[in-house]
This record gives sequence, C-alpha cells and structure tokens, in this order.
Amino acid sequence: MAYPDRHPRDDAGRLAVAETTVTGAVLETAREMAVRRGERAALRDPHETLSYSRFAAVVPAAAAGLRRQGVRPGDLGAVHLGRACDVAVAVHSITAAGAVPVLLPPGATAGELAALMSESGARFLLTGGALAPVSMAATERSYVRQVFTFGEVAGATPFARLVADGGAGAEPAGLAAPPVDPLRDLALRLGDPREDLTHADRLADLYRLAGAVGITECDVLACRAGDVPMPTWIGLIDLCLAHGATFVGAADVPEGAALLTAVERNAATIAVVSPAGLRALAYDHDAAPRAGLRLLVTGAADPEVVRACRDRHGWTVSPLA
Repeated sequence: MAYPDRHPRDDAGRLAVAETTVTGAVLETAREMAVRRGERAALRDPHETLSYSRFAAVVPAAAAGLRRQGVRPGDLGAVHLGRACDVAVAVHSITAAGAVPVLLPPGATAGELAALMSESGARFLLTGGALAPVSMAATERSYVRQVFTFGEVAGATPFARLVADGGAGAEPAGLAAPPVDPLRDLALRLGDPREDLTHADRLADLYRLAGAVGITECDVLACRAGDVPMPTWIGLIDLCLAHGATFVGAADVPEGAALLTAVERNAATIAVVSPAGLRALAYDHDAAPRAGLRLLVTGAADPEVVRACRDRHGWTVSPLA
C-alpha cells in the first residue's frame, strides 16, 4: 500500500512545508502519526526503537524540562551523541526549547571537544552512552555548566528527568519559546561558527533531500553515520520524520555487513551508502538481499558495480545529490 506524502507539494512538485522550522514540521507529522499509527517506528538504531507516539511526547516535554532548567532562547547546547534515536531527540528538544544545537563529532578527543565547545559558545551539553566520559571530561575546559545525559552518569542530570519535569504540568509564565525568524535565527551550529545554519537553511536542505530521495510514509531508510557528513545524517533523519517514514541508523562498523544487516532486519526500502559500501553490498556477502531496494550513493559509483546491483540483486542505484 502506498501512503501519501505527509506534506503537500506546490505546482512545481516541490515539498511545501507550512512550518517555519524543521522541528515544527517534524513535530507536526509526529503528532499526526501518533494519532493514526502511533506505534509505527520513527527511529531505530542498534540500541533502541522509538515510536512516533513516543517521539511526539518526549520532544515537547524535554524542551519544557530544558526551559525549567534555565535554558533560554538563543542559548547554545552541545550535542555529543552517536545513536540515531538520541541525536534526533536531542536536536529537536533543544530547538523546541528555543535554543541552538551544536553538533560535535562523535570521534573527537576531549581536547578537541573542549575547543569546539569553547569556540561555539555552548553553555550546556547533551551526551550519553560510550561518549559520555570523554565529553564530560571536555566540559572542565569549556564554558559548559550543565550536562544532561541519556542514561545515568555521575554529575549530570538524566534526560529522563528533563522529560518528567517538562511533562509535569503547565509551564510557568514566560518560559515558552518565542517565535523564530527563519531567515535570521540560528538553527544549527556544526562546531565551527562559520558553518552556522539558519532555520531557512535547514528547511532548504529538507527540500533538497526530499527531491533527491522521493520518500513516502511506507519507506524505511537505512544509513550509517560514517557514510555521510553530519548535516546530511541529520537531514536524512528529519526527512523521514517529516514524511512519517522510518529512519534506521545502521551500526558504524564495516560497511557492507552492517548496512546489509540493517536492511534485512528492518525491511528497508532505501539505503544510503558510500561508493565503497556499494561495492561491499554488491559482492562481499553470502546472504540473499531483498529485491527492489533503492540505493542512494554519496559519491561517484563504479558502473560495473551499478550493473551488478541491478543484474544480480534487482536494486536501483542513483546519486544522493
């Protein structure tokens, strides 16, 4: 069954989003999906599955919890996380609170993280999992004064407490985030202030990816974080959330096996892959892959490999423009 796009298109066939922020568009879809198909998976990674109903409840509650903790519009919050579910919830919770996420590279050292936090002006941090020790150590050499963690970490406030506090009742007067100016207000910082993205930039990226991917509600998209730049990783997550599709974050380990496992376990219909990963998928496995898979390649693909994908497996291959 083919489901309709979650958002209409204009006369030129382009995605038409009424919201002024990506977070607004994502939450609009999540609330609708929570009513119609609440237990459909919005996000999956090797550690967790997050339904649309859970996402629609957690993000606004966490945003309110952040505001109760003193986060104010325009504050910058560092995000040092590696799991797709955690990254998506953190980015949209910070944005919904009126603050600005600062994405930090998962593989950075404590010294590199401290420098990025200081240069970006981050005042609080969301971290967790295996990355928590190094990012907690980095805060000692930065301006960060509050740390929120996915899971229990000594000296930090659990993210679950933010959600509980934010969902406890009506917010005190004056804490709600004000409207944003999409053309001027900062939406995302990628560590380096020279790479700042406004809300209009984020929406433009969503439009571009929608045109390249052609995703619908019935799709499941799988991708390894290591195969795409961080802004594209976030953009693909948002693309799925804005259309009611499912995003699967494959394990960031050797390319072919990890992605094939994610595709098979989650019945993925679309996979984003590097040229090297495409070759590994085409040749370096014994499992019977699913036919009809659409592969989006992040670089120039070898024509021989593209033919092998088509002839041996029945896959289509196109560039992720």
